[in-house]
Amino acid sequence: MAVDLKRVAAVHEKIGGRAAMMVDANQQWDRPSAMRFGRLMEPYHLTWIEEPLDAYDVEGHAALAAQLDTPIATGEMLASVLEHIALIQNNSVDFIQPDAPRVGGITQFLKICALAEAKKLQLAPHFAMEIHLHLAAAYELEPWVEHFDWLDPLFNERLEIRNGRMIVPQRPGLGITLSEQAAHWTRGTAEFGKRP
Repeated sequence: MAVDLKRVAAVHEKIGGRAAMMVDANQQWDRPSAMRFGRLMEPYHLTWIEEPLDAYDVEGHAALAAQLDTPIATGEMLASVLEHIALIQNNSVDFIQPDAPRVGGITQFLKICALAEAKKLQLAPHFAMEIHLHLAAAYELEPWVEHFDWLDPLFNERLEIRNGRMIVPQRPGLGITLSEQAAHWTRGTAEFGKRP
């Protein structure tokens, strides 16, 4: 914990408030450690602490959200609307982080967003920016969208980023097409259903 705190302090000093700063614990802390570390990080005015506890610890996240000034972000590992409802209804999260492919697609993602909007939660979808950019653009409150440039080889087009903001493409559909490289990275194929 001391090493992590030194790292947070060093990054905070380096960026000097010129950029948002978040900490991602990747579900590695127990409740007492998360509370202790969360309190130690309060002077750094983090945008959020991400996944401080096990993804399914609704009560633990609720306690952190209630007692810390730093917002709590979680939800990326959850695989259903019902699991996100538990976070939302128990005030366990300030930034909800659903992952459309993981929760069952765009329709399920939008159900989560409707519930989150009603509670005025912030939105920061997990991964899959090519899908989430469009979904986040429809959210009532200004969202965050992750960016992974190492996924660029999968697509023929590039998402445009201007002044720290992703621009929603005007191309049809999601605005992207899979590249030949994506086909080479495919490990296997499967067919389902009967062929006529």
